Amino acid sequence: MTPDEAVELVRQGEGQKVEFKKSLAEERRAIESLCAFTNADGGTVFFGVSPDGSIFGTPIGANRLDRFSNNIRAGTDPPLSPIIDRLALEKKEVVAVTVPRHAPGELFYAFNVPLVRVGATNQRMSSEEQRARLMEGQEDRSEERDRPRFAVTQRGVTRLETEFVPQFRVQQFSGDPAANLEWRIRGPRFCMDWRRASGAALDRTSFADKFDLSKSPRTDDAVGLNEMGFEIRFHWRGRWRTELHRWSITRRKLPHKVLWDVGREILPPIETNEPSAP
Repeated sequence: MTPDEAVELVRQGEGQKVEFKKSLAEERRAIESLCAFTNADGGTVFFGVSPDGSIFGTPIGANRLDRFSNNIRAGTDPPLSPIIDRLALEKKEVVAVTVPRHAPGELFYAFNVPLVRVGATNQRMSSEEQRARLMEGQEDRSEERDRPRFAVTQRGVTRLETEFVPQFRVQQFSGDPAANLEWRIRGPRFCMDWRRASGAALDRTSFADKFDLSKSPRTDDAVGLNEMGFEIRFHWRGRWRTELHRWSITRRKLPHKVLWDVGREILPPIETNEPSAP
């Protein structure tokens, strides 16, 4: 955290994501707040700031922050590992301790109590809230396991002057079987409409199209100028899901012509969920 970022948070005052403590002597209450923050939206505890937002600093002895960090881990379950910053605000030393929001299915306890931030207060989570949080994680893990996943490999490229015909192979390697899907090649130098394919015949289907790379490239917010994307779209559990696989493309000048080629896959697939059919 930068001093400017800290000043802006202090200016906003205590609330859903910010709390002030006069000194590290209040570490137990601070640990409770850090637990409550991470069970909600994440947040920061400042030491050396009064409840009204006045900055007066706090003394920090040798190894004091190391002991505080160890106490945070000892007092929370699962152990929290916050980011601890020593900052100079208004020529006074302030400590900012920040925790992120919990991941799906994570539930944290401070001194064996599940706390959650509500406004400017820490409140104990009810048993119903705890069960809902844990079920949220189970549902997400189940969806992650069952969602269809695909591997896309390049089968070849046909080059005739400016004509560029890439060919691909698609295989579903995990998840619920996809009966049908749509596909397209995309990127600044590539433009085509969605085409349909049968999930049962993926291994026997050729995925290819012809492009003229002498045309001026367009803008694509997900694929770079010297990249080519192969995008898959399928309907699953009430939503359209997409996977975007990307490769690098290279341009080499030869006598009287230009040669384009496709490199190896350069990034893992980008996955998105669309709430309804386009």
